[in-house]
Formats: sequence, C-alpha cells, structure tokens
Amino acid sequence: MSSGRIALLACTNVIGGHEFQASALAESLAKHVELTVFVNRPEHARLFESAGLNVRLLEQQLLTAGPLSQQFIDGWSRRKSLRAELTGFDHAIVSAGAVEAGIAVGVALRGYLPLTLYLPVFYDRVPVWGRVGHLYNCLLGTSCRLFDRIITINKIQARIIKSFTRMQTLVVRNLVRAVCKPVASGQSRLAFIGRLDSQKRVGELLQWLDFEGTPYQTMLIIGDGPLRAELETLANSLKHVRCTFHGWMNPSEQDALLGSNDILVLNSLIEGEPLVIREAQLRGMEVLARNILGVRGVTSKLQRFSTPQILENRLRALARVDAQQVRKTHTPFDRRDSQIQILLKVLDMQNQ
Repeated sequence: MSSGRIALLACTNVIGGHEFQASALAESLAKHVELTVFVNRPEHARLFESAGLNVRLLEQQLLTAGPLSQQFIDGWSRRKSLRAELTGFDHAIVSAGAVEAGIAVGVALRGYLPLTLYLPVFYDRVPVWGRVGHLYNCLLGTSCRLFDRIITINKIQARIIKSFTRMQTLVVRNLVRAVCKPVASGQSRLAFIGRLDSQKRVGELLQWLDFEGTPYQTMLIIGDGPLRAELETLANSLKHVRCTFHGWMNPSEQDALLGSNDILVLNSLIEGEPLVIREAQLRGMEVLARNILGVRGVTSKLQRFSTPQILENRLRALARVDAQQVRKTHTPFDRRDSQIQILLKVLDMQNQ
C-alpha cells in the first residue's frame, strides 16, 4: 500500500449513479492508500460501508439545500468544524454530482488541504436559461478554482470541463459491473431505469411513447423519486402503453427482470454518462436515448432521438427486426486501472 491518507467527502443528498461510482472510486483508491469516506446522510454511510470502506457521518455538514450564494456562506461558517474533522489527512477528494454541491466544502477546506473535485458533468445552463446561463457558467467555472484539479468520467466531459474551467482534468472511467446476459424471452418491452425527477423527463417520454399502433405496449419503470406519484397518475391515463412501476431494484433483480430483447429508452435533460446504457448494452439490449451530449460517447446516431416523431420511427424500425435475432453485446474498453494509477501519481500518493 502507498503512503498517505485521503479523505473522500460525498457531498450529496441523493443516491444515484454518481454516488455508486464514488463508492467504486473510493474502493479502488483504498487498495493503495489509507482512505476514509465522509458522508452527509446515514443512507450514504450504508452505501460505502457495503464496499468495506471506513466511513464517518457528518450529517448535513457537507451539503444543505440552497442557491449558489448560500453554499459559499455555509462553507465559510463551517471552516473551523470541517477542518477539525480533516486533521491528519494529506488530501481531500470532494465528490459532487454538480459543481454547486461541492462549493461549501471547497470554501471550508481551500488552503487547508490539497483538494480534488470528482465531477461527472458540467451542467451548461445556456440551453435552458439563455443569455443568463453564460453568466452562471462563468460563476461555476470560477467556483471550480476552489479546487486544485478535477476528476471526471470520460473524455467528452473532460473537454467540456476544461473549456469552462481551464483546469487540469483527469479521467477515471465509470466502473461497469459484470451483468448476466439474458436470452430473449416473450414480447419485447420498453424500459426506463433511473431516478424519477424532472431532469429525466419521464413524463414527456411516456407521452411520446403513447402513439397509436405502437409495437411495444409494455413499459417497465425501474427507479424511484419525487415524481413517482405524478408519473403513476399520468401512466393511468395512457391509451396505448401499459406501465409497471418496480421501484428501486438491485443489480441482480434488474438482471432477473430484463431480457436481451427489451429496449432501454432514456429522455434525460442532462447526463454525464448513463451507466444504465452501458449495462443494457452488455445485456444485449437495444438502447434509444435523447440526443444530448452525455449519451453521444455510448450511442450511435441511429440510437438517438430529439422529437417524438423520430422516437416513433426508431421504435417501428426496431420492431421490424426479427425478435429472435441475437443482438451484439458491447464490451467497454476499460482503462480504469491505469487511470487510477495516474490519479494516484498526480496526487503524490504513490511510492516513488
């Protein structure tokens, strides 16, 4: 094991793909350095403890709800307490699903420890906010200067983050678990996997899928979130698609439910790199995804849509494919181990 003590601070109030990847990153680093994970809520403690990691709970001390300005205020007010908790560590990695989520800890620890931000995506506000988005992007890019460097999940996001921050950005690919490769069984179904919130645009997706003559009458919805009750009400009003809500399912439960002839459909507003796409491809499933930047590294042009008509055309084209045809599974080219070694070298944590 290399020398040095690293603290990984999980600045989040939700459990999603990035939190699972933060656990995977911590587990990889713990093989080489002494690592402790600090979490913001008890449910996150269980997530990291299940990976065999040393965990400390700082309940609601790493992130509380509030706008950008509030994050700076919170960080300044917690400088003394957070620095006391991090005494004896050589480096801190701040895991945040968005820049805003890491700011309070960045303000509190800036100048006390070397800081690295683990960030899956830089959320460009211009497409949503227009001209005001340019100003907000500048504020976010400047806020990233609280940190010494950034880790992200693929080369596309690295280029985007560098363009907004002009900072050193390293890539550590998401860890893709081994999935079982089911055979085609029964009629093909549509499936959504993810958090049921506004960023996933599931309500709009259900409306787009509800067209007359659809070749796929069943939609599996795997996941949970604040919009579940609203989506269940919407699903009951659909005329051509029947939805079944399965809540959160662990990986083995997903593998048991999904078949290789099912089709994953995503309509997200923003993604870093949807892990569910890579897992679906490993199962041999077909994937259709909204044409956003975050999916372009893991899909082809014919797998992307931007309007309801294009989505309908894609689905009808898939239905013409023989249901018994074996779809090609995708094996990701995984350089993750070497990327971890590069990260350790950059952090000066590896023995010379």
